[in-house]
Amino acid sequence: MNVHIMGICGSGMSALAGWYSALGNNVTGCDGAPFSYKVASLKKLGISVESGHSVTHLSDVDRLVFSAAIPRDNVELTAARELGITTMRRSEALAELASSHQVVSIAGAHGKTTTTSMAGWIAQEAGFDPTVFIGGNMNCWNGNFRPGGKLAIIESDEFDRTFLRLTPTHAAVTSFALEHLECYGSPEALEWAFQAFLESVLPGGTVIVPVEKPGLGFWAERIGRKILTCGPGGQIDAMVGEYSGWGEKYRLFGCNGFLPAPGLHNIRNAQVAIALSMACGISPDSAVDALASWPGVSRRLEKIGESNGTTIVSDYAHHPDEIAAALSSVKKLANGPVTVVFQPHLPSRTSLLYREMGNALRIADRSYVLPVFLAREEPLPGVDSSLVCDAARRSGAHCSQITLNQIEELLKSATGGVLIFMGAGSVDGVARRLLLEVER
Repeated sequence: MNVHIMGICGSGMSALAGWYSALGNNVTGCDGAPFSYKVASLKKLGISVESGHSVTHLSDVDRLVFSAAIPRDNVELTAARELGITTMRRSEALAELASSHQVVSIAGAHGKTTTTSMAGWIAQEAGFDPTVFIGGNMNCWNGNFRPGGKLAIIESDEFDRTFLRLTPTHAAVTSFALEHLECYGSPEALEWAFQAFLESVLPGGTVIVPVEKPGLGFWAERIGRKILTCGPGGQIDAMVGEYSGWGEKYRLFGCNGFLPAPGLHNIRNAQVAIALSMACGISPDSAVDALASWPGVSRRLEKIGESNGTTIVSDYAHHPDEIAAALSSVKKLANGPVTVVFQPHLPSRTSLLYREMGNALRIADRSYVLPVFLAREEPLPGVDSSLVCDAARRSGAHCSQITLNQIEELLKSATGGVLIFMGAGSVDGVARRLLLEVER
């Protein structure tokens, strides 16, 4: 089958491309703003990527899969429908691909990518040969999809109601926060969606919920699913030991372990991954041992280089809780000042959470705020990076606005400590490119 994917450079879309390709389909794609590194990784799979959208991409296409970010009146999508080509949203395609698998589904406002990669790594090291679908790149898997067997460990996004189309054997919610209200309309509707997701777990399945939000498992518990709470005081609660390095020591389920990633938020992610692995039949000691060699996910407190004695780190955090967790982890470990360059993601999110974003930035010794990355949205009047910057200053932060063009000078002037490039938009690609130029 000839499958064409619109928005192929998106994290979920590129993983779909990998899955279709692994099944023997001929896959092509296009993207309005293709990332060079993503194009390169897809090319290794034999998948060609066109820039922009055009009717000319539809020659011999049997199925078109499109991102939720693609407007309904897009010329290429409209033409595909007129030509009678089967069109599917990302969520529909994922559900179809997963339908023949034993699905372990991981959702949540924060931590789901890391937790999914950890669970996938554990299953791989335990010899289960899992199929893994994640929203971040794993260099060891050449991207964000690992082809494998019938056990499918899937990052299940609440955006576009994707997770409601899956029927998991086991499922977890890593955390709950008011995200993607543009899809749900109200906090109540968002919480109901998470409850419905967990209620869809098959008989005999295990459901893991954050200890702060046990009510998410209410309906799943009523129909007999095993409910476990994760977090301080919950049924899954690791003891954390002291460690002076880029990682954490911990004890869970009677096993001593080491996680090669800093931060209590990563310990919590590991807890969920280990518990899900146990639900799949992996012993706790095997799971803990496997995580000691976990290679990490791109853009999750990832060290990307050094410049003038400064450690350069990239992180995907874009929600205030994620920002605070990442900065707190680095602050604990850094030998010198912590500086962050933050790129707010989406006007709607910035409008709703700019105060909390600014408050989180005060954890750093110095912060810079880039213009808001629009992604799939249009600008909103009065919503720009000054909202975040002003909120940070009011909370006591040393914060300034900055443009992408000023990042090179910031890199050149770095003199020790840690410099973090943070956000879900273009800041990572810009930082990596400029870092290579500075190193030359």
